[in-house]
Amino acid sequence: MQKIKLLIIFLIIIVYSISCNNMDDYPIPPNSFEETELPSPAKVTLSKEGSEWKMFVNDEEYYIKGAAPGESTYIESGRSDYYYGLLAENGGNTIRTYGINEHTQNILDAAYEQGIGVCLGLWVAKEIHNFDYNNEVAVKAQLESLREQVLRYKDHPALLIWFVGNEPDASYTNLKLWNAINDICAMIHEVDPNHPTTTAITTSDVGKIKAIMERVPELDILSMNVYAALPNVLGNLQTAGWEKPYMITEFGPRGTWQLPSNRITEWGVCVEETSTEKEAVYLNNFQNHIAPNRKHGCIGSFAFVWGYQTTGSNLKELTWYGLHDREGRSFGGVDALQYCWTGNYPSNRAPIIASRADMLLNDKRAEDNIKTPAGSNNQARVTASDPDGDPLEYEWLISEVGAKDPDGGPHSGISGLIQANGSPEVTFTAPSAPGAYWLYVYVRDNHHKVASAVIPFLVE
Repeated sequence: MQKIKLLIIFLIIIVYSISCNNMDDYPIPPNSFEETELPSPAKVTLSKEGSEWKMFVNDEEYYIKGAAPGESTYIESGRSDYYYGLLAENGGNTIRTYGINEHTQNILDAAYEQGIGVCLGLWVAKEIHNFDYNNEVAVKAQLESLREQVLRYKDHPALLIWFVGNEPDASYTNLKLWNAINDICAMIHEVDPNHPTTTAITTSDVGKIKAIMERVPELDILSMNVYAALPNVLGNLQTAGWEKPYMITEFGPRGTWQLPSNRITEWGVCVEETSTEKEAVYLNNFQNHIAPNRKHGCIGSFAFVWGYQTTGSNLKELTWYGLHDREGRSFGGVDALQYCWTGNYPSNRAPIIASRADMLLNDKRAEDNIKTPAGSNNQARVTASDPDGDPLEYEWLISEVGAKDPDGGPHSGISGLIQANGSPEVTFTAPSAPGAYWLYVYVRDNHHKVASAVIPFLVE
């Protein structure tokens, strides 16, 4: 009898432990005394007042001040807490994701703990990847797979909006894509009435918007990933007759696919802006083409990309968009975004490399198609400053075009080439193997801020 009693007690303890683990699926906010209750899902609604659309979260007005985090912000334990906390400190309130994966639960939990909302991505197959929207069986299977994903995460308290695909229209031809997206949106409305739907398209093409209006009536918000064409968005929406809210879901420096010929070398490598030039782009985009359009239906935006980049055009330009370096230091673009989101710059600003002309290799600029013999000695210099008078530290490195670190991020550099690192002027030995290379300089202050510049060169 005593053994039976002990067995019953043991089973009760196991059941209690399992129930407690289930409660921990959604983290409780700091300083909360309601640790016996799970937080409720957010109720997100949209309302039009005159020409202005507004989003409300639990009846509180909510304007999206967002960033699109890269994989670098969550691939290792603790990174999400750091990067999402940094976003909140700088005045941001929302992140977006691109698909459901093994990290989704941790992303949602970490965002919730930091007070950050999540627009959760559902990956919708693309024609460009050989998906056939004439195949009804495949389309139905995709719908049911996404239904399972929605059911799994629909009650998480960090969730705000469902992204039904990211650029599903890339090089598409089959209009049935939009019918499939409409069916997915309808399914979401059926099983999750708390969260609206959007899809992120590649351009604000008028014909495309009209096709969406005709074929996707279940869509609540239209989203666009736009860079150099951002000034055209509002006019195109108005020409098409779009009357629902919209978002700019990626914005930042001009894309590598949009460069003028004078920013592409003879050997096909793109000429990158300095981090300070990029800072001006983020500021200009937001102030001139996002914030003023709040009264014309824009309910928010997402800067691209929070963290450091792990993907790029042909996986080459891995420093093109990242708002942070590999150690999590902030470039000036983060300062600009804080100003956009709060109206105030941070108390300490990032170092400055004002223009590409401030970094020279053998007295030539990045656009000058610099070539040098294998194994030759070369000189480079950079002019940098700090707005706060902080002491500056310089790091130079050379990497082969296309090289990357094991995590897919920017390459850490080829060892043994820089002869004396640490100053604004440097001498280096050109690599022995012919090919295309980049010379980088990173200028750091003592407040976890950084500036960067890069010059492409060809070893012959």
